[in-house]
Amino acid sequence: MARDNEDFTIIFNEVYPGLCRFLECFMGGQEGALAAHEDIAQESFMRFYRSGPAGLQSREARFWLYRVARNLALNEMSRRHVRSRLWSKVAEIFNRDGTNPAEEFEQEERKKMVLDLLQSLPEYQRAALLLREQSEMSYREIARVLDVSESKVKVDIFRARSALRSKWKEVESAVGNY
Repeated sequence: MARDNEDFTIIFNEVYPGLCRFLECFMGGQEGALAAHEDIAQESFMRFYRSGPAGLQSREARFWLYRVARNLALNEMSRRHVRSRLWSKVAEIFNRDGTNPAEEFEQEERKKMVLDLLQSLPEYQRAALLLREQSEMSYREIARVLDVSESKVKVDIFRARSALRSKWKEVESAVGNY
């Protein structure tokens, strides 16, 4: 039993930070997503722990955890209704100790734009792109996590990048016209 706990701790320390980053971007601007991504990551690890990490190697566990977390995030996102983001923005304003409000505002607006653009992508393209860019997974690894072919992963990432590039140019030109 001690060996199982040691294996679990090693896997947790290796995978948890990347899994949280993936979930944060994957869930994007959804209301409550900032707290929900950590809850989903923790739930994924709880399910992993209950299933017993002894049977999986570290690499296999990573794929399993990302797949479970993605599915939990999809379930969470489908349960939520669109709500105002006012409360999260108000809390963010009061919790800030910013030095330059103009720079912070611009940075937050850019971040919001990127998250909104990511949210405009189909789920399968968004997941593939985030796993590639944030978690630095190979196409083969992404294919295993998403349970699709490697060629579909390549196409989805290419289309996601093209769509983001195109939408970013539209946004920049719209902002430039004001």
